[in-house]
Parts: sequence; structure tokens; C-alpha cells
Amino acid sequence: EGYAPATINKHLCWLSRLMYRAVSQGTIRFNPFEEAKYEAVERKPRFLSKGDVAKLLAFPLQDEGAELSRRMFLFSVFTGLAFADLQSLRVSQIEKNNEGKRYIRKARQKTEVESLIPLHPIAEQILSLYTKEESKGDYKIFPDTMSKGKLLTHLKAVGWACGIRTPLTWHVGRHSFGTLTLEAGIPIESIAKMMGHSSIASTQIYAQITDQKIARDMERVM
Repeated sequence: EGYAPATINKHLCWLSRLMYRAVSQGTIRFNPFEEAKYEAVERKPRFLSKGDVAKLLAFPLQDEGAELSRRMFLFSVFTGLAFADLQSLRVSQIEKNNEGKRYIRKARQKTEVESLIPLHPIAEQILSLYTKEESKGDYKIFPDTMSKGKLLTHLKAVGWACGIRTPLTWHVGRHSFGTLTLEAGIPIESIAKMMGHSSIASTQIYAQITDQKIARDMERVM
């Protein structure tokens, strides 16, 4: 039918659910697709370069929704938080160590694996715009005044306005964190802990991307 791999995968997931439900209800005796193996399409995560991040930081914005979207995206770039974790981030999850440096301690929404993320100065700056010093109660950091879809529409428009070729999504923010921290020389075990990966195998993909990027950069030098 000419469907994209993601669409095919979505249909196969529903087919699998349907078959297991049919078996549990006694409609059919066994799942005819149980032994079937589906081809997985390898998707390399997209990420931003340091130059792209600098463009996002410097671009002037007037629209309130676009500004919120940009700030949340940049917070993801500097913390590695996925959108669901950005939405649910609370003041109580910002902690301080013995040296007075702040960090995020939060279980990921998707995997429930704990993330431990020291706050980058830019993340601190964004955080200061949404925290109320006089308030002692617990509350969500980012306002939930807009849906994920609306914020994404704003985010894509901001990316185009900045001249960034990579279409901006919440995954791009998280992947940018993984790639930029690895390029900065941070050990992969530390990145796995910061990103809340249950296995280092999930973090290894950034090492491959970085190797490819180094090769391309060196080719340009040559």
C-alpha cells in the first residue's frame, strides 16, 4: 500500500492486540501471527548542532505561546527530559547537593527509571522564569495552558524562522542532549543515568552518531 514504516508498525500493533483479545475471549483458538517476525526499520535520531542551539537562544520572539514552546524545548536540550517529563516536572523534584548546586531527580514517565540531572546554567535561567520564590508549596514548573500539539506547531514555526533545517520535535531536544553531552566528553554511563535509560544499550546509539559526525567533520578539514 506504500505506507511508511511507522504507519505499518502502528497497524501491526493493533492487529497483535486484536489477535490476543480474540484468543482470550475464545473467538479463535490460537494467535496465527504469534511466531511471525517483523522487520524493524532502524531510525537514527535527529539532533541539533551547537550552532542551531545558539540560533534558538538568540532569536527574538514576541508570541507568548512560541516563547513557552522554545523555552521548554531548550530546557529539554539542556536536561534531556522528554515532553511528558517536562509537563509533569514539579518544584519538589529540583534538589540541592552539599555544594549548593541544583539538580533534577525524577523518575521517567515512560520507564519509571530515575533520572539524575545537574542543572546547566541555561536550564537554571529558564527555571527561574517559572519558579515562585515566595511559594513554599509544590507545583508544576511549566504551565499546561496549551496542548502538546499546539506547542509542537509553535516549535516547528520557531525552527523554520531560525533557519534550522532539522524539523524541531520534542524527541530532537532529548536526542540533542544525548549527542552534545557525549561530544563534550561525558562518560556514557553518566549520560545513561541523566537520561533515565534502563540500559546503556539505549545510550549507545549516540556514540554511533558522534563517530559519524566526527568522520564528516574531519573530511571537511581534509
